[in-house]
Amino acid sequence: MNASAAPKRLGSIDELDFSAVLSDLDGIVYRGETAVPGAAERFGRWREQGLPYCFVTNNAEKSAAEFADKIGRLGIACAPDQVVTSADVALGHVQAHYPAGTRAYCIGSPALKRRLDEAGFVLAEEDAEIVLVALDRQFDYQMMKTALRNVLGGAALIGTNPDLIRPIADGFEPGAGAIAQSIAAASGVDPLYMGKPGPAIIETALARLGVGPEGAIMLGDQLDTDILAAQRANVRGIFVETGVPLSRKSAVIADYLVSRL
Repeated sequence: MNASAAPKRLGSIDELDFSAVLSDLDGIVYRGETAVPGAAERFGRWREQGLPYCFVTNNAEKSAAEFADKIGRLGIACAPDQVVTSADVALGHVQAHYPAGTRAYCIGSPALKRRLDEAGFVLAEEDAEIVLVALDRQFDYQMMKTALRNVLGGAALIGTNPDLIRPIADGFEPGAGAIAQSIAAASGVDPLYMGKPGPAIIETALARLGVGPEGAIMLGDQLDTDILAAQRANVRGIFVETGVPLSRKSAVIADYLVSRL
């Protein structure tokens, strides 16, 4: 980012005129299990005003219902259809491109593996046609080896998202992108990433709210995923400084910058 093309800093998000809100979760609404100060109050005011909002997250660990429950416990009214995850987009992609019965090796949460199974895919460690990679805190060398062998055998390498780090209560942790990149480095095969920065997850959220991109804003804390996805979907991207620190190396320039909600 250079000084001649810097985002406009807002004193308050109230300076903008908008009719719908899309928002990331990690770093914007919460860090780990702790609410980001002011987030619940802000979304509460938007709800009172009748302003529609939807959460879009690259985190594929939980189902939309589980995310909605967590958001609700933090004091923000949220129904499952107000959450779109990268798992939703990834599953939509594999269902559109591979028939039921396709063998898939999945690195990810039990919830993601369950959804793959329920969609009719065969969870397998050998002879897989798909290697689907999400955040998995049990990831180890043996899992990398299994993924590598399947990719070298011709399996498609699909990542739920390219996030290298994600904010948690006491700092940061490696994201799903770090896992996918380790397999990519070993295999020489670039992952096909779902979720942000692809625009599909933003477009899905807009469709659920029944609004067009011109009146919406997207709140995020990562330039190369949240903000880029918004801009690819023609939505104004607002970088909120309560999550991942602003990268000065990124070529992506947010439309606006705000210190907190």
